[in-house]
Formats: sequence, C-alpha cells, structure tokens
Amino acid sequence: MKLNVGVGGITFAYLPLLVAKAAGFFEEEGLDLTFVNANGGANALAAALGGSVDICGLVMSDIILASAKKQKLHAFAPLMSQYASDAIISTAAAQKAGITSDMPLTERMARLRGMTLAISSRGSGIDKLWRYLIGLGGLDPDKDVTLTVVKLDQMYPALISGQIDGFNTTAPSNNRAVEEGRAIWVARPSQGEVPGLENFLYTVLGAKPEYLAANPDVPRKLVNGLVKGAKLIRSDAAKAGALMQKEFFAQTDGQLVIDTVKDQATTVASPPTLSEVQFKQNVEFMLKFGHEVDKVAFSDTINGKWLTS
Repeated sequence: MKLNVGVGGITFAYLPLLVAKAAGFFEEEGLDLTFVNANGGANALAAALGGSVDICGLVMSDIILASAKKQKLHAFAPLMSQYASDAIISTAAAQKAGITSDMPLTERMARLRGMTLAISSRGSGIDKLWRYLIGLGGLDPDKDVTLTVVKLDQMYPALISGQIDGFNTTAPSNNRAVEEGRAIWVARPSQGEVPGLENFLYTVLGAKPEYLAANPDVPRKLVNGLVKGAKLIRSDAAKAGALMQKEFFAQTDGQLVIDTVKDQATTVASPPTLSEVQFKQNVEFMLKFGHEVDKVAFSDTINGKWLTS
C-alpha cells in the first residue's frame, strides 16, 4: 500500500521513523512510504489537513494548537519521548562566560547573559526552548540575551563564523559542532536534564480522524514498523545509524551519524506510549507562552488504540 507521509524535514526529530524506513520494516508490513518534505512543521500540518498527505510527522504541540483552532488531527504513534532539541554555545563564548558542561543547569543559563542566540523564527519551538531555558537562569530573554532569526541550515556556519554564540536544534548539526570541539553542550533536554521537560512527548505521527477510521490497518502497520525501528536503535545503534546514513544522510560523515544515533537512542519512544500525563505536560508548557489551549482535551488530540491492539 502506497502512503505519503509529510515531514517538516529529514531530521533526527523523526529518528525511529527514518530508521524503520531505512531498515525496510515498513515494507515488511506491506507499506510503501514516500516522505514528502514540507520544509517546516506548519507546512506538514497544512498538507495533512488539506489531504495532500495521508500521515504527517509533527511536534505534539502542533496537533494541540490545531485542535484549539477546531482543526482535527489525532496523534496515533509517538516518535520521540524526550524534547530532542539540545542547546550548544561556541567554545569561545563558553570560555568568555566561564561556562562548563558540568555546572548546574541554572548556573549555565545565568551565564548566557549578553549572548546572541539563534532561533528559526519568532514563536518557533527553538524560540520557546531558549526562552524557557533562559528563564531557568533567572534572565529575561527579551532583555538579557539577543534572540536572532537564522535559517536552520545556516546555524552551524553562523556559529563557526562567530555571528552567533549558540543555537538549539535537533541533531546532528549540534552534535557535529561538539564533536569537532567548536562548541559545548549548554542544555540537553534530550538527556532528561531540564526540569519540566523530562519524558516529554516531542514528535508524533498524526492523521485526520476520518482517515484513521477508514484505514485502521495503516496506523497498526506503522506502529509495528516504528516498534521495530525503536528496538533496533536501542539494541544496535551503530547498525541503525549506518542504515540511516546510507538512505538519508549520504552527504554527512557516516561516523557522525552513527555517533549521533547512539547519543539520541534514549529519546525514541520504546515502548510507545501516548498518555494523558504526556498530553498535560505539553499543554502546561504551551500555556507558559500564552497559547490558549487550556480547553483542548486529551481525546481531541490523541488516539492510542493501535499501541495496545
């Protein structure tokens, strides 16, 4: 069965999805997946709502926001169960501020004062995460640092050239900068070190409720493939990374991809869960930024029946 899956980009935010595809696990389930790169989560969401893709990969917050606007999508499978966007600053900026990775997180954040930090757009997930982290250090993100818009694919070059002091994003560009000694980790939500973001339901697969009702075998088979992908990542990250690099990251150093899969292995949802606790955690995080999502219900956004069938 042919299936179009919209994604915001070919990134590690979809790690188990990419590994399952590269390993042939969806083919084993009788699914022929084509990824449609929508170049952004908002575009992937629009494609799913408009019917140009069958399934979409999104951050959970996008589905909650859509529901608040009476646009119905249901998350039916988790991808990443940690907030998999890690923050780095350049080694030069770290040395100037006296920051080391073994300092308490709140002290690291307090020492970001005066730095220029990249965001992809105002109100984006990257913007929100910086604001949240900076607040943990007792700083005002609008006064004590400069949040400047930089395209995602330009963040690494901007850091290397000294145009910015840091950025947060999904792997592997942040891992690359650290491995090269050009940057240090300053906050690692993916490793569960950020209060309030532990075990955070980050990315999911979603679809319109009517599509899921009409095609119940599709989510079941996708979940089966994702479970196999997550197990491979957890049990043999080197193999998973090699497969993923060959299919999706041919222009990226193979060892970097493997090392990054090993680094991010604990972020994949295994076993897969879509709980009310995870939903409420997303809502609480969004409320901090003024999103009017307090009236959105768990049942409006999540259908986890295929995780237990």
